[in-house]
Amino acid sequence: MSESPTIDDALDLVIESINGDSRQGQHLMANAVGGSFAGAGHLIVQAGTGTGKSMGYLVPAALYATSRHQAIVVATATLALQKQLIDNDLPLLASALEPLLERPVTYAVLKGRNNYVCLQKLHGAIPEDESAALFSAPKSALGKQVVAVRAWAELTSTGDRDEYPDEIDPRVWRSLSVGRRECIGETKCSFGQECFTAKRRLIAQEADIVVTNHAMLAIDALEGIPVLPEHAGVVIDEGHELVDRATAAVTGELSVAMVEKAGSRSRKLLDPKSIELLQRAADDLDDALRFTAADLSGPTRLDPLGRELVLALTLIRDACATAITALNVDKDKDSDVLAAKQHARGALEDVHDVAGSLLTAGARDVVWIDPGENRAAVLKMAPLSVAGLLREALFSRTPVVMTSATLTVGGAFDALVMSLGLADQIVTTMDVGSPFDHAAQGILYVAADLPAPGRDGIAMEALDELAELIEAAGGRTLALFSSWRGVERAADFLRVRLDTLATPLLVQRKGDAVGSLVQKFAADPATVLLGTVSLWQGVDVPGDSCICVIIDRIPFPRPDDPLMAARQRAVDDAGGSGFRSIAVPKAGLLLAQGAGRLIRGMEDKGVVAVLDSRLATAGYAQALRASLPPFWYTTDRAKVVGALERLRDEAPGRSLP
Repeated sequence: MSESPTIDDALDLVIESINGDSRQGQHLMANAVGGSFAGAGHLIVQAGTGTGKSMGYLVPAALYATSRHQAIVVATATLALQKQLIDNDLPLLASALEPLLERPVTYAVLKGRNNYVCLQKLHGAIPEDESAALFSAPKSALGKQVVAVRAWAELTSTGDRDEYPDEIDPRVWRSLSVGRRECIGETKCSFGQECFTAKRRLIAQEADIVVTNHAMLAIDALEGIPVLPEHAGVVIDEGHELVDRATAAVTGELSVAMVEKAGSRSRKLLDPKSIELLQRAADDLDDALRFTAADLSGPTRLDPLGRELVLALTLIRDACATAITALNVDKDKDSDVLAAKQHARGALEDVHDVAGSLLTAGARDVVWIDPGENRAAVLKMAPLSVAGLLREALFSRTPVVMTSATLTVGGAFDALVMSLGLADQIVTTMDVGSPFDHAAQGILYVAADLPAPGRDGIAMEALDELAELIEAAGGRTLALFSSWRGVERAADFLRVRLDTLATPLLVQRKGDAVGSLVQKFAADPATVLLGTVSLWQGVDVPGDSCICVIIDRIPFPRPDDPLMAARQRAVDDAGGSGFRSIAVPKAGLLLAQGAGRLIRGMEDKGVVAVLDSRLATAGYAQALRASLPPFWYTTDRAKVVGALERLRDEAPGRSLP
């Protein structure tokens, strides 16, 4: 047997095959990752943009998996990175390493069951509440999409929603997919042998590297449901997202619509008395939610629940338990009947379990009501902290490597380590830097003369400065806002202030597909893109199309977020500072993500402008600035305007349509 290749040799071979440059930070990272898999303990590594962190963990993962015959799981937060790994990075790696290894590297992607077409549902064996309504208007946009998606579903070889070439309305997709609890299992299903989910899992069982998402990882670890194949180690990319994704995975919610949906699915399968009990439970919950939400202006913690909600939740739990028992009585063998019953049972179990959890919530749980603005109220529940869950269910099982371009706050890993429940564990932390010279390539400008942002949203003075910076840059600006209201107000102002023929505005709307917006932005250097939420992360536009990134304010958590407020209060009650322990780290990571949109290549230059004077004047300002790439820092507006004008004049002109 030939001697195993070293990580450095394998990494050099892969980088050479793609005509890349050898980077010290990438080699440091790759060897540390290999050491973690070999028994050196957990690793947290910050790898700045341009380091090549994907290959920095994929190469040691491939060497370990192929030599030990044990799989490595890679979990990402976004679909974009998942696609990059499966469609680009892993095929390149497998091809480059083939002459070096005794056998080829194998890999697979594994997503949740509801990401795939359910063949039993597609062929009409399971009634779907919304299907009739969707098909009743075939000439509407929604009706046309139903026809198009079902035609694709009949022909697809994978059943993977993400391979459909356009966005799919959630109502349309629900008519073709099932959740984990709604599935009767491959052995009982008449389409079990052709099941897309089952096929993907079989492939994943044999793969060296299994790419999944944070949600699947959380289900496997936190909920104890074995959805991932056996594995010897885990890599968590986009690791700054893990705590939030894990929290989302274990957050329960309950609404009147959920109870009514469970009743509707069960209507033809239960006796009239059971259906009547479910309907009465839904009505009682509706009354209790309306009563509780009557005078609330936003999400509000409920401690305690209140008598009306306790009574309504008790009735719901008991009505669902009765219905579930009735569904379990008859042992049908017909697969279509079994599928319909499981479809109903899954909805009932979801409602039953959440109602039960709400009734038994303890001091380490946070329960709140979202009264809704133009929709019905919803009850929600989440753990006060997921640190203990992550430590026991994830970090105690296998070596874990966590990586991202942004993991430190104030230059330290302390806040992240604490949030993961690893403060008393042996964890290696390292920052391998970035190949970019941020101080020479970029300026961090803080508008210290502007008034501090208030609750009324972005100030007129800040809007004036926003326009001035955009004009100096000749478009070429990504403007990031902490709220949808900020996006809308800025868009209204800029439509009047700017010549939108010379400087077109692209404005993100709720539900917009981010990919197409970013493509339009990158294609026309004169364009300005305004957005929030999803545009703070993952936007990769190197070159002259983006020489200015403007951030309206420090992205602190919303003061009306009951979960974040409860977490801050818990730290305060323990004698610490909830603001500095919870709010500042969260804001620092998101601020670093936003600022990271500027320098994406070795030749990029530009300005990150923050229109929030607190980043220059507040006591926590230095810690937040230390969380950002090491740009040259200034509060001098004239210097920044001059720099942008020079970059604008040096850049190629607006592309032709």
